[in-house]
Amino acid sequence: MAAAARLFRQQGYHGTALQDILATAGSPRGSLYFHFPKGKEEIGAAALSIAGEAARQAIAHAAETSESAEMFVVRVARGMASDLEKSGFKEGCPIATTALETSAQSDVLGATTRNAFQKWELEIKRGLFRFGIPAGEADLTATLVLSQLEGALLLARTYCTLEPMHRAERALKRLLRADQKTD
Repeated sequence: MAAAARLFRQQGYHGTALQDILATAGSPRGSLYFHFPKGKEEIGAAALSIAGEAARQAIAHAAETSESAEMFVVRVARGMASDLEKSGFKEGCPIATTALETSAQSDVLGATTRNAFQKWELEIKRGLFRFGIPAGEADLTATLVLSQLEGALLLARTYCTLEPMHRAERALKRLLRADQKTD
């Protein structure tokens, strides 16, 4: 599944053939159909679920190991930026590429990608709430944080520079400082 998730992240769902997954994973063709009798869509859903859960866990870990809402959001942003940079700007969001390609055409993949994003947003909300941001504000801010970081990640990957991620981090810090001043 890691091979499929990485390929979908780099090439998209439609740009990844089953033989690409088999070659990258070093698996025989028969094992693929044994474990995934419904084919590529089933593989896609499983790979996206695993990748989405790994990202959710990273967000939760950032909240657990941070001392403030600002530090929490910075850790999430820097983790995303680090992953992108380590991949040579080939691997952005583990969900977005496939979500953009397939959510309107595949109920299965659409549900899987929605579920991943919803879990991330909820995890961000929990982290913000943990640092004293009221539930209603945390809900709104979580959507803004996720949207800001996803957009910055797309720009950073497209521009092949982390500068959009750095700007997003600065913007989110300002937002969180402004929120704290209004409390």
